[in-house]
Amino acid sequence: MADEDNDEAVAGKQTNSGGGLVKTLASGAGIFAAVLLAQIVSPPITRMLYGDPNAAPESEAAVDEAAMEEVAVEPINLDPALYVPLDPALVVSVMSQSGESHFLQINVQAMSRVQEHADAIRDHAPAIRNSFLFVISKHSYDDVLSPEGKEALRRAMVAAAQEVMRQNIGEAAVEDLFFTSFVAQ
Repeated sequence: MADEDNDEAVAGKQTNSGGGLVKTLASGAGIFAAVLLAQIVSPPITRMLYGDPNAAPESEAAVDEAAMEEVAVEPINLDPALYVPLDPALVVSVMSQSGESHFLQINVQAMSRVQEHADAIRDHAPAIRNSFLFVISKHSYDDVLSPEGKEALRRAMVAAAQEVMRQNIGEAAVEDLFFTSFVAQ
């Protein structure tokens, strides 16, 4: 009788272990089906919640934009940029807001797209550099440490360089300026 009970217990364990495998496979298949269903259903639900990013907007701006698209726009063919280094580096003493003296060392390159302008920038580099020294010294050390301050300084320097070129050749000539090195001490 004891042997029969053991046999039934062993048979029960085998049945349970076989049932466990079936349950695991069924769970895995259920998870697979849920993930597959989520991939199928989520795009339409996302479009319902957030709108279709590919759909045309229905605002007045969209109507104006559609009207503009109908007009053929010629592509802009820009000449290659020509860079003129304004060497050596500018070294300028500037004051901080607390009254301390600091130094800035800035390497600058001017950009133009016309070879004659690039040559004129090279020819008038001393006058441009002179104007830069005055522009830089008007800015405080604290201002030029931030990205916004550097950008404001760069814009002021572009305007100064363009004014020098207008006075010397009658044209702005300098399209843009780039800081290639900026050291603050």
